[in-house]
Amino acid sequence: MHRESRPRDELGFSLVEVILALALLGTVLIAMSGLFTLGSRQVDAGRKHTEALSAAQDILEEMSVWSFRGLYESFGGDGSTSTFTIDTLTNDFAKQWQPYLAENFAPGSFAGISLSSVTESGTPPPLSSARCIRVTVTVYWAEALRERNVQLTMLRL
Repeated sequence: MHRESRPRDELGFSLVEVILALALLGTVLIAMSGLFTLGSRQVDAGRKHTEALSAAQDILEEMSVWSFRGLYESFGGDGSTSTFTIDTLTNDFAKQWQPYLAENFAPGSFAGISLSSVTESGTPPPLSSARCIRVTVTVYWAEALRERNVQLTMLRL
């Protein structure tokens, strides 16, 4: 039996070369799968952030048609202070938004609503005599064991 010799460049890959190529390919694929996992988490976080902004916007839009007096009286305020803060967990009127927040985020999520009178200079007047009121809605939720929040503000003139 005689074996014909072929030139070295016409021989195929050796077993060692194939194993090294497969190991390199496997390493690259494992690294890429980690990036896909990280990207998926970032997309989910972005979605929650957008939903929180939407919830805050919905609350602000509903409050934008209320009168100045209705802004603080609806939440139980008398207008005697220049700032007034409540949340959707403890305030009876604001609890109307709590089921939406608990359903779309987590059971412990909530929104805080802050009203403050705005003045050009000096001490801000009480809410009952303010000509401009700043309404701030902050939505709080937990995501991957981290506390998150988003805040949206409007001025009522």
